[in-house]
Amino acid sequence: MKPLAALASIGLLLAPLAAAPAQASDPEPVVRLNACLSAGAAGAPRDSLLSAVVALRTLCYAQIKRVLKTRLEAIDARFGPPDAILTPAEADARAEARTAETRRFNDEIAVTISNLTGLTR
Repeated sequence: MKPLAALASIGLLLAPLAAAPAQASDPEPVVRLNACLSAGAAGAPRDSLLSAVVALRTLCYAQIKRVLKTRLEAIDARFGPPDAILTPAEADARAEARTAETRRFNDEIAVTISNLTGLTR
């Protein structure tokens, strides 16, 4: 009877872990990025904002990549389907829009890190 009771208690302990992936929905990428930056800010280097930005961008690389991909997909959608043939002017406009969005996003990350760490230039 004792081995059966031990097995049942192990099953009860593991049940929440087995059910967790099905219950927990993946938060949107921006929420995950903000959580990563907030969590990493406490351990970020304090000697300069640049070193803190480099450290947190490295720590949160996967989340940054997901958010940037989402933002760039929205820009690409304005220029048609992914396999659309663009004129040179349209291709240049899309490239400029993608570059501008990437820079804007990088600036937002730096400002967020500055706010979280209290560091300035």
